[in-house]
Amino acid sequence: MDTLLAPLATPLPPDLEPHRFWIWLQMVAWRLYVRAVKGRGIPFMTVIDRQGTVYLKWIGHPPHEIPQAPEDPLAFTPSKAFRIAMGDLESAHPGESQDHLQRAAGESPRGIRFTKSGPLPLPDI
Repeated sequence: MDTLLAPLATPLPPDLEPHRFWIWLQMVAWRLYVRAVKGRGIPFMTVIDRQGTVYLKWIGHPPHEIPQAPEDPLAFTPSKAFRIAMGDLESAHPGESQDHLQRAAGESPRGIRFTKSGPLPLPDI
């Protein structure tokens, strides 16, 4: 038997039982549409509302499921930059640790010594 004219696969609720023929007719129309658009043997899903209207939900393979949320959505996982800033990891840049030590001693990487003095003079106008 051809699946185009197959009866409804699922039982209907009691309030939709009087409209069984019209629901089946809508299903035949949707099957014809899916065959015309995608070809024979393509899976599809329909939904029937409370008034007996049949809607096409998807054609082809079912949509992917929603990925599961992590157990604790407020859990903090520190990034690599944060861990480097906190000193847990070494930096990937060569020579950065020496620059950090020179700046802590009061020298710039170019050998200029910083001194703490009073406020800067006002600029010339």
